Amino acid sequence: MEIGLIGQPNAGKSALFTKLTGIGAISSNYPGTTVEFQEGSVLRNGVRLNFHDLPGTYSLTGVTEDELVATRLLAERQLQVVVAVADATRLEQSLVLIFQLIELGFKVVVALNQMDVARKRCSLDARRLQEVLGVPVVPTVAITGEGVEQLVDVLVTSDYPISGFEVRYDRHIEALLRGLCVDPDCRTGKFPKRGALLKLLEGNQFFSEQFSNEFKWKAQEATAEFKQDHGEDIEVHIHRDRYGEAGRIANEVISNRVPPRRISERVSDATLRPQTGIPILVAVLGGIFLIIVFVGGFLEGALLSLYHRVVGDFFTELAEWIGGPLGQAIASGIDLSLQAILAIVIPYIMLFYLMLGLMEDTGYLPRVVVLLDGVMHRIGLHGRAVIPMIVGMGCNVPAILATRVLESKRERIILAIVIVIAVPCSAQTAVIIGTVGTFAGAIWAFGIYAILIAILLVLGRLLHKVLKFEPTSLAMEIPDLTMPHPRNVIWKTWSRTRDFFVVAFPILLIGSIVLEILMAYGVLQAFVEPLAPFTEGFLGLPPITIIALIFGILRKEMGLQLLVVLFGTADLSLVMTPEQLFIFALIMATYMPCLSALAVLSREFGWKDALKITLASVTIAFALGGLANALFQMF
Repeated sequence: MEIGLIGQPNAGKSALFTKLTGIGAISSNYPGTTVEFQEGSVLRNGVRLNFHDLPGTYSLTGVTEDELVATRLLAERQLQVVVAVADATRLEQSLVLIFQLIELGFKVVVALNQMDVARKRCSLDARRLQEVLGVPVVPTVAITGEGVEQLVDVLVTSDYPISGFEVRYDRHIEALLRGLCVDPDCRTGKFPKRGALLKLLEGNQFFSEQFSNEFKWKAQEATAEFKQDHGEDIEVHIHRDRYGEAGRIANEVISNRVPPRRISERVSDATLRPQTGIPILVAVLGGIFLIIVFVGGFLEGALLSLYHRVVGDFFTELAEWIGGPLGQAIASGIDLSLQAILAIVIPYIMLFYLMLGLMEDTGYLPRVVVLLDGVMHRIGLHGRAVIPMIVGMGCNVPAILATRVLESKRERIILAIVIVIAVPCSAQTAVIIGTVGTFAGAIWAFGIYAILIAILLVLGRLLHKVLKFEPTSLAMEIPDLTMPHPRNVIWKTWSRTRDFFVVAFPILLIGSIVLEILMAYGVLQAFVEPLAPFTEGFLGLPPITIIALIFGILRKEMGLQLLVVLFGTADLSLVMTPEQLFIFALIMATYMPCLSALAVLSREFGWKDALKITLASVTIAFALGGLANALFQMF
């Protein structure tokens, strides 16, 4: 049995999908997380239920990419039933999407989600809602699993009819629909005529493809005449009527709509008002920074100490057993690779993703988006651009893909440039914290972040002046502040960091052994000596660090890990001064994150723009490194 899950962002669709199938789909509290649909199966009473998790979407109008993809998947997947995941705390918005599913002839089951929050605010009559819509309505709480078993039972029975509910539109729209329905050229295939025609009148590209060119001309003439008579587009009237009907039904099934304001609501308001929200944001970001610096530093020391006690003389004996320079190189490569993973990935990268997961699950991220909307407009973007930036603090690759949430290509290019140059990913953060933060002090690391913020603002403003356009407006849902669910946060943390163990560690291990062998036989000097005037003279770094800078292009965390390998010690303060650590970290924080980011840039914007962005980032990084060295020399 093929079942589709569809719902608006923040309705809890991905969390419900995870509960239904057991697949660890990442659920987040801001729009845009579930961009690609997922699939999973469950066996119940001898019936196999195949679930298709469609992209989160506010509507099926087909204006945005998410809307169009959701519409196409609904048509292509041959679904027996569609589960509409509705947010019980914002019923009107969810009803508008449900109306469209019913109009398109789907068998619909409503999962009335987030009922735990709704019960604290009002009384919602789910049975009456079921009677009005003519479809099964099952109250659920996806995070805890409440109602999920009942939902599966309803899906297994599958003996419910298609709803006969209809939204009654403006009499002029109804007359237009009746006239088009009787037209002999009106042939729509699998969808009901009324629903398909409404989508055609709204301008949905997918449904436009279902009709003949002759009929589309007739529909265009009718909509043009409607606009001339009413002074606005027909889709505006259609949306207005749907929301009016949704409001009427919500008033019928919901009572006690204005309860006393709770403490959590007052806290929520405080996070959105600039007077209180900005200080809260500074405190949150400062707290994250301090946690990563000090807790990460403590974990690094504890893990390395435990590692040395457990390993003992094993690698010394291994080197002697293999014998010669080759044995020493292999043993050192393995030993230092393990130390690098323990000193960087777990204390810093995993800790950052844990902090990000907590911010997502509490619902705080959308508040940051709204709060910074005004600042973003100054650099030619709007508040929604904050989401890819925050994602970029984890990894620049999904952050570049997340620029799709913006509507203009110019906005996307500006945001991509800013992310690549001025938003440090978790690997770059590990370099910053693992060098200057650990061995020079938190104030040095703070200085790098201050420089990155300045670059972000100046670069964004400059690009906004060069690429002139009018930023689009911001419209998004603000979810409630909630207590994070530990299992969900832990799962997201692991799913985001496992690539460092599965993908990065084998690369690091092989690369470290190869580097140790090359160093043992003096091959690396071929790179080090010719570039020494640039590395040592211009940047003021030890000549051998050029190897870490070059190989850091593969994966940024390898830059720091290779320093450990190259110098043969995890205590970099023994081989580099605080100024040198600062320069190295500043360069690594601003130049091209990795080859994966370059590949994604080329796919999203083309090779020409990707190479321009790469060249700009490399130039800015080394220019900053040279400037910092010159200033240190002067003062």
